[in-house]
Amino acid sequence: MPGNSVIVLTINMEDGQEETVLKTETQTENKTEVVDETKINDVNDVEVKDEKPVSEEYSPKVKSEEPSSELLEKIKNQIEFYFGDVNMQRDKFLIEQTKLDEGWIPMTIMLNFKLLASMSRDIDVILEAIKLSELMEISEDRKKIRRSPKHPLPVYNDEYRKAQEAKTVYLKGFPSQDTTIEKLITFFNAYEPFDNIVMRKYMDKEKKFQFKGSIFVQFKTLEDAKAFMVRESVKYGDTELIKMWSSDYSQSKIQQRAAGRRQKRSEKKPKESDKHITQYKQLIYDNKEKECAAKIDRFPKGCVIHFTNVPDECLREDIKESLGELGANVAFVDFNKGDAVGYARLEKEDDAKIVIDKMHESKISIRGKDVTCCVLESEEEEKYFLKVRKQMASSNLRKRGKKGRNARVAIKRSMSESSDVVPAKKGNNSFE
Repeated sequence: MPGNSVIVLTINMEDGQEETVLKTETQTENKTEVVDETKINDVNDVEVKDEKPVSEEYSPKVKSEEPSSELLEKIKNQIEFYFGDVNMQRDKFLIEQTKLDEGWIPMTIMLNFKLLASMSRDIDVILEAIKLSELMEISEDRKKIRRSPKHPLPVYNDEYRKAQEAKTVYLKGFPSQDTTIEKLITFFNAYEPFDNIVMRKYMDKEKKFQFKGSIFVQFKTLEDAKAFMVRESVKYGDTELIKMWSSDYSQSKIQQRAAGRRQKRSEKKPKESDKHITQYKQLIYDNKEKECAAKIDRFPKGCVIHFTNVPDECLREDIKESLGELGANVAFVDFNKGDAVGYARLEKEDDAKIVIDKMHESKISIRGKDVTCCVLESEEEEKYFLKVRKQMASSNLRKRGKKGRNARVAIKRSMSESSDVVPAKKGNNSFE
């Protein structure tokens, strides 16, 4: 569709930081809450927080002069945003309105949206702009509009989200100061068509968000993303930008964090007197991991639900309660407050799919926010169970370390040279 709009979004990251998303809207997906939205052709930001219909002060106004082509384009883009893939995925008010009359929305309702009303309150002007849109259609009596049935909404499933991820690129090297979304949009207009730009930000000591100097760009198609990635050189000013696929970047960050944790552990050199304890703890860990592996092997298949986009204030009890309302028998919730993702293990085989089938578009509402759910299958399920096994073994080892000085002394004695016999063990639970 011709014309673009820009949306500013706030994303909760896994490390507790936030990102600002500015999205050029051409019927694309947005998974987050819209905090602010502005048009490409209108650089003045207009604050909109979950825009809902406002008072009826925005009533039809007599047209005083012929609207400019720029104004008509802005109105068209804004209407296409309201009825586009992004907004129609999360705008509960508009979703409910479209269910009342075969998708038709009265213009009296549309005029109550602040951003549209700020552009024009003249119904004839708005309808003239809508004529330019392939996405929208106007009723015969010119009193209602709707998204054309020729352009049905996509199915917002895992396949759709993976497709969005596949055409997203990470870039680094932008100035941390004086970089704006308008400058980025102008810069990328010289390259392949794109759908959105994410400016990655962090919160400083003064609780203000600062630009990290890196972004995510989601291109219009996978082919466009590939064409951009094969470019030999992409410079912003005199700086050569570092570019890589979003999925590769995410994987590299996971590996860096793991390497950092290993490095910290290796830097903590054990005292000579602790060597025997370390060896003995490793024996215990190995036994515990085997025991945990045996327990996990007995877990039913298809019983794990992976959920994302969790609100910050969410608790394990909230997740268990929401799943319970769908008839789920939850055995364990693998989640900590403040995390954006988590897991719920159900009691019976294939319970996860049965529960998710009861959801609307694989989502449940927790503390007023839609949380996306999916079933862990095949390799993903095996990887998760492997992680759980190691966590369980480590947890048992940590519990042992909390038994105090007496337990520590006992282990030292058991591994000392004067001790020729390892203490008798009752299976793998002797040191519980």
